[in-house]
Amino acid sequence: MRRAGLIALAGVFATVSATIAWACAGGGYETSWDVQSSSGILSPHNDTRSNFILLMADRYGTKVADPTQMAKGIIPFDFPYSVMLERLEPAVDPASRWTADYAEQQAQYGLSSESSDYSYSNDNIGLCHSNGEGAARFTAALKADAAVPDSEKATLIAARDVLAKACDKAGETRFALDGVASPEGKAYSNYVEGARLFYAENLPAADQQFGAVGRPKSGWLTETAAYMQFRVALAQAAKGAVGKWGEVTEVDKRDLAAVDRADAARQTFLKSYPNGRYATSARDLSRRIAWLRGDGATLGRDYSAMLARHAAAGKEPDLDTIHEIDRRIMPSGEGAGVTDATLLAVLDLMRLRPKTEGYHADYEGPELSAAELAQQKQYFASQPDLFGYLQASEAYYHRHRPREVLSLIPDATHQAKFSYTQFSRQVLRGMALEAVGDRNARGFWLSLLPGAVQPYQREAVELAIYQHDKNAGVVGRLVETGSPILHPLIRQKIIEDDAGLALLRQQASGGSTKQQREVALYLLLTDELHHGLYRDFLADQRLVGPRPKEESGYPSWSVDTYEPTYSATLLAPPLQVFADGGSDDFRGCPNIRTTATNLAAEPGAIRPRLCLAEFIRRKGFDSWGTEYDPKEDRFVPKSRAGFPGAPVERMAIYQAVLASPAASADDKAFALNRLVRCYQPAGGNSCGGADVEKPVRKSWYDRLKKDYANSAWAKELKYYW
Repeated sequence: MRRAGLIALAGVFATVSATIAWACAGGGYETSWDVQSSSGILSPHNDTRSNFILLMADRYGTKVADPTQMAKGIIPFDFPYSVMLERLEPAVDPASRWTADYAEQQAQYGLSSESSDYSYSNDNIGLCHSNGEGAARFTAALKADAAVPDSEKATLIAARDVLAKACDKAGETRFALDGVASPEGKAYSNYVEGARLFYAENLPAADQQFGAVGRPKSGWLTETAAYMQFRVALAQAAKGAVGKWGEVTEVDKRDLAAVDRADAARQTFLKSYPNGRYATSARDLSRRIAWLRGDGATLGRDYSAMLARHAAAGKEPDLDTIHEIDRRIMPSGEGAGVTDATLLAVLDLMRLRPKTEGYHADYEGPELSAAELAQQKQYFASQPDLFGYLQASEAYYHRHRPREVLSLIPDATHQAKFSYTQFSRQVLRGMALEAVGDRNARGFWLSLLPGAVQPYQREAVELAIYQHDKNAGVVGRLVETGSPILHPLIRQKIIEDDAGLALLRQQASGGSTKQQREVALYLLLTDELHHGLYRDFLADQRLVGPRPKEESGYPSWSVDTYEPTYSATLLAPPLQVFADGGSDDFRGCPNIRTTATNLAAEPGAIRPRLCLAEFIRRKGFDSWGTEYDPKEDRFVPKSRAGFPGAPVERMAIYQAVLASPAASADDKAFALNRLVRCYQPAGGNSCGGADVEKPVRKSWYDRLKKDYANSAWAKELKYYW
């Protein structure tokens, strides 16, 4: 399948390089962990199947998302295709869905209990998919056939039932059918042996058995045996097109003579049974023949007809056909002969992906040029807006000419509702306005909001506004009263990354949601402690109120750790660590409020400073106030407006205690113990400050063991790192 590779959040809102993400603002929420990207905008960065879903909605009115699913949790901006599928269908318990899917597969394929993965990885081409249905039809036809004695019926049904329950064991199975002597019974016997050989993929022998069925009295048996001879020929052709691990061979390396024989068998069958039981199946399998031949024109025509046949307004799109197209047409990127506008648009967008190196290259096939795209215009006669969007996309993504985009897509923002094509056109225009530095870009984004009412559209516009204000340095206004930004991820991102002391304090009491208030309060209190604002901490700590005791571990509450594949909500930050009683579990230390009270009275007090360091260590606040600088390839201090100085680090506290003549022997022993443990367990410094070499760490250990040998801190420490 062709998917967008290594795409971070909001790759659709791109600069000329076509990659903008949260990472541009300091890291976080990205979907590069799963390269199957989706969004509410037709985009080269989307998984091809996501673009199909959006285009099917425009063309046929099919669903993009289930309303009940969209009403729950956070709606992401850019997300794995699996998330789009989950929100497309009514909610199903994941465990129940897995159980149901497994049961359906077992029933359809008829796999033995020891085999749940009958696929290319087992070196077969997956013929068992028709096993369950075939067994039921065989049994029904045999029971209705008066020419077969009842005793033979029982034997034949039992044989087919063995195969129905263990298709993957077909090669090892042997039937005891010697007792079947009637002419009609022998015809069924030949058929069931042919079915066994077919599923065992002993195809020449299967063909002989189906041919030996002859012309019994049962019309079902005669017709089905003839159909199976075509299926055998098709399977033989597929054997030459798919490798051991499911890899598809190049067209010129396939057995095209076998493909021709399969098509001849198909035509022969249809000539004999033009309106028969399997006529529709045989006609539909023309697309398999076309794929094996590399016949894009026929394949595109067949898929277009299938999509239209199964499309219904308000219903889910034909995902089975979309997934099949994604396997058959998309991988090579070759659209020769494809004339359907939807298929062409998906192919064209894929071919506009930027070239990258690495395992998950965005796209490795032929690029789309403006000249080639111009030759497709006739196929978009009924969808000129879509063709215009593709032209503008080529100018933007391929030739990096945003001004050309502005000439190709006029401003049409003032609409009550956008189709996905219309919406994508306007978003691309907005991206071009940003790229050329147009001063009206923000106003343009704001004018899109009223019409962005379809699934995933408003979220995309809000992200664009956030990025615009982020670049302008005024992102704080987006959490003010009356802000157009409603999305919880964006609002929390602003609080986490951009809020200074004043804004954190304002949001801690006046944020629009409980989550935002608690995140702001958590950040405020933590920064106040790290920057020595102990009196402010004591005043603001009262907002925490009573909290239950802290649970083990640290919750993933930050936007930086949010991943839509696994969660539809953000967790609350662990404010309980600041509650009265939330930190009274430290040996020799009071809770954090008492510690802050002591430090407010005497900022240099030895034991309170050590207790503050212990709070930082035990509650996971090491490296607080730092951020990764990609230019320097290291973590550097991060400053928030209104907080004085650099945040305190434990290393500095311990070293100050060792240097202080006022520190007691127990205090110095404690500081040495913690200094050594700064490098536990792998030799990396977790306490901040400059790294020291191992001999220095050994000297700390030796001093603790020599000068304070009788202290509890020396006795409990067995190693240095």
